[in-house]
Amino acid sequence: MSLLSRFARSKQPESAAPELSAQCGHMELAPRWDNAADMGKKDKIVSYTCSSCKDEFTPEEAGRLAST
Repeated sequence: MSLLSRFARSKQPESAAPELSAQCGHMELAPRWDNAADMGKKDKIVSYTCSSCKDEFTPEEAGRLAST
């Protein structure tokens, strides 16, 4: 029996990565601008990205999320 075959047999199955909960709270939304010159200007934000689940939201959707 070779050394590699021993490792192959003794290797435990890897556990699946922990999944995010079914409902992300979207607590941290990062703004995104199309142009670097527009950075910092709220009226020029193109979208928001949730830092937890990586979903993207329009500024209108992000406003609704912030109010709830």
